[in-house]
Amino acid sequence: MTGWKDQTIGSYHLVEEIGRGGSAVVYRAYQAQLERWVAVKLLEVKGSGGKQFLHHFRHEARAIAALRHPNILNIYDYGEDKGCAYIVMEYVEGGALSRRMADAPLPLLDALNLVTPIGDALAYAHSQGIVHQDVRPSNVLLIRPDWPLLMDFGLAKAVAPRPRGTLSGTGSMGFYLAPEQLTDQEVDSRADMYSLGLVLYELLTGKLPFQPPSGAPADRVMMRLHEPPISPSTLNATLAGPAETLLLKMLERDPGMRYATMEALVADLRQLVERSRRMGTPIAEPKTTPMITTRLSVQPAMQGPQLFIATSGVALPIPALDAVQIGRRNPAASQSPDLDLEPFGAGSAGVSRQHARLLHQAEGWFLEDLQSTNGSYVNEVRLLPRRPVKLRSGDLVRFGQMTLVFEE
Repeated sequence: MTGWKDQTIGSYHLVEEIGRGGSAVVYRAYQAQLERWVAVKLLEVKGSGGKQFLHHFRHEARAIAALRHPNILNIYDYGEDKGCAYIVMEYVEGGALSRRMADAPLPLLDALNLVTPIGDALAYAHSQGIVHQDVRPSNVLLIRPDWPLLMDFGLAKAVAPRPRGTLSGTGSMGFYLAPEQLTDQEVDSRADMYSLGLVLYELLTGKLPFQPPSGAPADRVMMRLHEPPISPSTLNATLAGPAETLLLKMLERDPGMRYATMEALVADLRQLVERSRRMGTPIAEPKTTPMITTRLSVQPAMQGPQLFIATSGVALPIPALDAVQIGRRNPAASQSPDLDLEPFGAGSAGVSRQHARLLHQAEGWFLEDLQSTNGSYVNEVRLLPRRPVKLRSGDLVRFGQMTLVFEE
């Protein structure tokens, strides 16, 4: 594909190339109308199989746009211009999971805290009739070190089995394909389970489970059709036991020997997380500062969790309740929200009467949007209504145009 840097597609000014794969190139772009950065995935239709490939690209846009989950990348727009088709997506500065994996293997609990939400996102996609078929570290973006977003459903198909003989892979992309994707077998949602198992294996050991003597990419890919994976405990002795059992079940060559559904796998992942916490498995400190997370330079001594108004530094103590409603007082109602933002300019900032809710659970504080008009955001990621997201101290929280900082 020829370079499109500094050109405009639709209403998006393409600033720099940030990714490339297959027939598509991804650019960081600026949308002036909404004053925001986005990612634009661009495909030159003429050089990519014409109408048939364009039909596939449109299908990708519809597949992503139909999915709503906190761990799936948002799609904003689709269009065709100047002989190209393009998908406009949420832009994430944190980079891909593959970048974090380049440092060193992760402790078990850290790896589980990344893979479990990805599994939950895949379970949701499967329930909507979509199989990803391309789960790999470069297709997982990190809003912050413990918040992954699954992207690029470019190979997404209906859950109904794929026709025989329509997919193969021996390049670097093929490193994460399930055995049935490399042959003429039918493919269903269990292929995503195998690929996710490869990602978890690499997170924990720093290697993929097939290491042919030749080191050739094709041999590494095809080895999984005939050889069992190297036991992860031989590379990381701390994985012996339930973690290894779960991982090897995900990596069974026969799909029928894996978990029956992604939901069943996620349930076992969550049990393993709780077991690891009880045993005191250490959690590694993030190697990078979480994106958009901020702290006030001067803070008074705090008694309990608080929200600080970013523009003024005013501290708003969070009531000691399990559920704290946030919004603006309604003069016609007898009861005010637990945290009333009306005196701080919430009306002009677009805060709804019943905007959001803070939930105090055993795992910590969670924020839930209550179907507000102008949205609730954590670190500039819009929350889906009625889907609570865990907060961490220093997170940037926005209700409409009112920005606050959460401190626990």
